[in-house]
Amino acid sequence: MTIASSKVVPLTAATPPHNGFSLISNDKLLEIYSTMLRCRMLHARIRSFAKENKSIEPRATIGHEALAAAIALDLLPGDTLAPSPGGFLPSVVKGLPLNRIFSALSPKSAAARPRYAPLNLIPPSLGLSAQLDRAIAAAAANKKSRNKKIAVAFCGNSSASLDLLHEAMRQAGKRNLPILLVCESDPHAEEISPQAQAFGFPGVIVDSDDAVAIYRVATEAITHARRGSGPTLIECRPWPLSGSTTGSRQAARNPILKMEKYLTRKGLFDKKFKSAVTRAFRLELDAAIKKACSQELNENS
Repeated sequence: MTIASSKVVPLTAATPPHNGFSLISNDKLLEIYSTMLRCRMLHARIRSFAKENKSIEPRATIGHEALAAAIALDLLPGDTLAPSPGGFLPSVVKGLPLNRIFSALSPKSAAARPRYAPLNLIPPSLGLSAQLDRAIAAAAANKKSRNKKIAVAFCGNSSASLDLLHEAMRQAGKRNLPILLVCESDPHAEEISPQAQAFGFPGVIVDSDDAVAIYRVATEAITHARRGSGPTLIECRPWPLSGSTTGSRQAARNPILKMEKYLTRKGLFDKKFKSAVTRAFRLELDAAIKKACSQELNENS
């Protein structure tokens, strides 16, 4: 397992153009990419749906597609996921039906709310403290039963949730729990991952825009947890660009475009594939909204 505070080189910049060595199959790379596309489209549809229905819009997730897709994609049904407050994207990647999201966002719907427990999802409506408590409890139960199941907790921005993150790290390290703690950091903020070593487990820094790098780190951390080796902290932060200002760096953030460039260098990117994915998912979104609205009408009739 990667030692604490080690940095992961941005793989999309380091991999040779064609047929370079990769532990990730071409099919998996395309699955990661298509999942990111769906996450971006879902975010846009959630925003428009919330605006039309005058409901509270979940927190912004543009630019977070790489985290949701790369970390939640290979979780098993029995694994527990805490998506962070308002974080629908990781929940959908793990299996939350689309129509349940739009039902939850409808201010008029009293029933048909998402049932998270059967999917081992911690409700995104909860605050971060409650989410982390439940994730720690789930990881402790998994360790006790030796079932090789894990917990993954998205902890939000490390600067905004430092005390809660420290407590989660302390609990996870002290009890050697099978859990991944995933936080985000601002580019100029102090690195939090070296502190994981003080709690007795690895911390890894990875480019938050690089889905390939995040997926590799997450895969290693998941294997580490399943074999009983304990927790890992994954710190996702924007990779610095030479000569760029904070504003220009934020404007340049586009993990989907970065993934497309990576796939192009490997000879895998196909505009027809992208069009097929977006066309099919648009139909899924339309059907999900229609189902959510019909459920609402049935409740009110």
